[in-house]
Amino acid sequence: MPTSRGWLALGFGAVALIAGRLFGMVELYIVGTALIAIAVVAIVVAVMRPLQLGVGRSVTPPRLHVGSVGRVELAVRNGQTKTPVMRMTDAVQGTAGAQLFVSPLASNEVTRAAYKLPTERRGIVTVGPVNFEATDPFGLATRRFTAQSAGKLVVYPEVIPLPPAPPSPATERRSMSDTPEFLGGRSEEFHALRPYVPGDDIRRINWSASARHDDLIVREDEAPTQNHLTVLLDNASLDSILAVDKGATVAASLVSSMRNRSDPFRLLTVDGHDTQFVLGTSGVEKALSVLAVVEQAPRAASSVIPQDAQGAVVVVSGPTPTISRSELSPYGRVMFLTMDRSVWSDNDAVTPSTADAAGTEIRLRLGSIDDLASLWTRSITTLLSRSAAR
Repeated sequence: MPTSRGWLALGFGAVALIAGRLFGMVELYIVGTALIAIAVVAIVVAVMRPLQLGVGRSVTPPRLHVGSVGRVELAVRNGQTKTPVMRMTDAVQGTAGAQLFVSPLASNEVTRAAYKLPTERRGIVTVGPVNFEATDPFGLATRRFTAQSAGKLVVYPEVIPLPPAPPSPATERRSMSDTPEFLGGRSEEFHALRPYVPGDDIRRINWSASARHDDLIVREDEAPTQNHLTVLLDNASLDSILAVDKGATVAASLVSSMRNRSDPFRLLTVDGHDTQFVLGTSGVEKALSVLAVVEQAPRAASSVIPQDAQGAVVVVSGPTPTISRSELSPYGRVMFLTMDRSVWSDNDAVTPSTADAAGTEIRLRLGSIDDLASLWTRSITTLLSRSAAR
C-alpha cells in the first residue's frame, strides 16, 4: 500500500499534470507523469510480491526472577521471493516492542535475530506476534506481514535469601505419605517393642527380646519428624499493585528458604490459592508460579484455613491484616509479618522494623524490604534459643 510519501508523489504528480495543461508547459507534464509512474510501479510491486515469511521463537529461560534478563531468539525463514531490507517489530506486553532490521533474504534463506528482555515486575510477559515491514527504495509503497508467533515469560517475584523457619511446638510425628521423599529417611529413635506380624521387615526383629519372650519381637521406631510451615499471603490487606509486589517478595523469600529442607511447606492466599503441602525445588516452583500472578483481591467467602492445618504459619500482610488470631488456632506457632506502607511507598517515612513475641505468637513489623533478612534472622535465632532452653 502507498506510504505517506507515496500519496504525496501521486498528489504532486496530478497537480503537475493539471498545471502543465493550464500553462501549456511540457516540463510539468513530464514531471507529473514521472511521479505518478514511479508511485504506481512501487505500489504494483508491493502488491504482486508480498512478503512470505515463517518465524520460530525461543524464550530462555522461560522462568526467571524480577531484575533478571531473559533472551528472545527468533529464526526467520523467507519464502520464494527475495526480500528487501525489512523492519521487524516483536510485540512485547507492556512495552513498545523490540525493533530490529533484517537484511535482504534470498529464496528459502534463514536468518536469526535475538534481543534481551529485562524484567521489572513479576507476572507473565507475552511476546509476539512479529510484524515485518519493507518499503521500496523511494519509500513510496510498503509491504507488511504478520507472523503469529507467540511466547511467554514467567517472571517470579524477587527472592531475598532467608534461613528456614525453626521447628514449631506442634511438630507432627507422622508422615504425609509412604514415599521416602516425604519420610526423609528412617528414624533411629526407639519407640516400642511389639510382636512380629507377617509383612514386617525381618531386619527390625529384636533377637534378644525375642529370646526372652519365646516369640518374634519387632523393634518399632518413631516416625521421622516433619515440621510443617504455611505461608499465608493476606493479599486482601494490600491496597496497591506495589504493595502486592512487596508482599509477594516476602512470601517468595519464605517459601524459597525451604528449598533444601525435607520439611513440607504450603502457600495460601486469602482469595483461595492453595499449593497444598509440597516439598523441595518442585514445591518452591509451584509456590512461585502462584506468587508471579497473585493480585489484590477480596477475601474468599469461606475460611481460608484448611482443615489439615498444622505446624507453624507466617501471615504476610499490610498494616491491617484481614486474618484474625482466632482463625489461626489450629497452628502450633503463629507469626504475623506485617509490612508498613513505607515498604512500598516512597511518600511514607521509613519506620523501624521491630519484633515482639508472646508465647507461641510472634509479631514482626517490617519498615523496609531491606530489613527483611536481618529481621527474620534475628527472630529465627531467638526462636532457636528458646527451643534449646526448653
